[in-house]
Amino acid sequence: MRFQYTEKKVNLPENVHKYAEKKVMKLERFFGDDAEALVTFSVDKDWNIAEITVHASNMYFRARESTSDMFASLDAAVATLERQIRKNKTRLEKRLRQGAFERKVSEEEIAHSFAPDEPEEV
Repeated sequence: MRFQYTEKKVNLPENVHKYAEKKVMKLERFFGDDAEALVTFSVDKDWNIAEITVHASNMYFRARESTSDMFASLDAAVATLERQIRKNKTRLEKRLRQGAFERKVSEEEIAHSFAPDEPEEV
């Protein structure tokens, strides 16, 4: 998973970036190595805001959380992303389970496909 960090109106120490990377890496099990995570940190009126956007295989997942602590904002954003991913995954599984790959074959097609050809009479 590739990471890109952006800081708006704030300068954060490197340990916040490492903590964010550690937390977001937990989501890698859903995507694999080809995912890209964009993490944006910002401060607005004593609120620490963490935005995480994950892009993998033409799917985007985005979460924005704001709390009084940047670490808590990261934890909440990762939890929100995980919930979104699980919800999407179960929705797709239900759709596929309801007969997406089943082919309806009529009895007439079955009779014609298994019946031996009869010789023509002269």
